Amino acid sequence: MSEPRRLPCPERIVDMVGFAFGVGCCGGFCMTFARSLRNFPKGHRLSGAFAAAQTRAPLLGSTFAMWSGLFHSFDCAVSQRHADPQGSRSSIDAAFCGFLTAGVLSIRSGPRVASINAMVGACCVAFIDVISGNARL
Repeated sequence: MSEPRRLPCPERIVDMVGFAFGVGCCGGFCMTFARSLRNFPKGHRLSGAFAAAQTRAPLLGSTFAMWSGLFHSFDCAVSQRHADPQGSRSSIDAAFCGFLTAGVLSIRSGPRVASINAMVGACCVAFIDVISGNARL
């Protein structure tokens, strides 16, 4: 069975950033609403939770979009390096892109924290790749 073709790199980055923003907003709204529903005082729970979720959801969506944009930029760079921008990619490439993304996003915290976060990012992306069935070496 052949792998479906992916969008070319610039379009794929924009497409995935938009998708990640939408997912982050929806997930962030639900998570913040549920947490705020529990924490607001009686009589103000529903309105307070809705206001808090409405305020917080775009922030979480933009965080997801930033992570996705950087990850797919690195993914395009790695796939260009292999001279196969439309073809399949290995799990090692995905883990390497996760490593770079998490490391770059946490570099301001110092080299020790950035290296730990980079390793966690690589492990998370590799785990997601294995779970989704896209694992290839």
